[in-house]
Amino acid sequence: MSSLENMDQAQIYELAKLTKTLSESPETRKELLRMTKKVNPEMVFPELEIEDYTNQKITAAEEKVIAMENKLREREIRDQLESKRKKLKETYNVDDNAVSEIEKIMLDQGITNHDTAAQHWEWMKQAAEPTPTGYNPNAMNKFDLSKYWKNPQQAARNEAATALQEIHNIGRRPIGI
Repeated sequence: MSSLENMDQAQIYELAKLTKTLSESPETRKELLRMTKKVNPEMVFPELEIEDYTNQKITAAEEKVIAMENKLREREIRDQLESKRKKLKETYNVDDNAVSEIEKIMLDQGITNHDTAAQHWEWMKQAAEPTPTGYNPNAMNKFDLSKYWKNPQQAARNEAATALQEIHNIGRRPIGI
């Protein structure tokens, strides 16, 4: 550290003028005080200490608020999940084990809606209709072939009209119609 003893009056005056300019400028004052505090830690600058103390308290308060908001958000999510589970139990008349299975399906299948997952779960639980086994040689017995012997075109038209009427009554349309 150099001493002022080796400087002439002009240099000391310029140094004092620079320090005064830096300390009076709002943009550089705090930085000058912090640098001075770093060089001479025993010096006390109340405005720096007040600012540091205030910043510490504000930061701590902000952290507490963020933690409380996170806890509140977590509680809201938990409450929503519990209400969805309760709705599942009431709507689909299932127990806790079934709700766990439904939630497992949600995770495995990427389903985000509890109702959709419950419907999927119910469909999975339904037994499929058994397919008939073997050959049924009596399929021709369903048709009255006597009409075909008399007038084959008219019998075919009547059979087609009956089939179309059945399809229309079901409410599904075959491809192309």
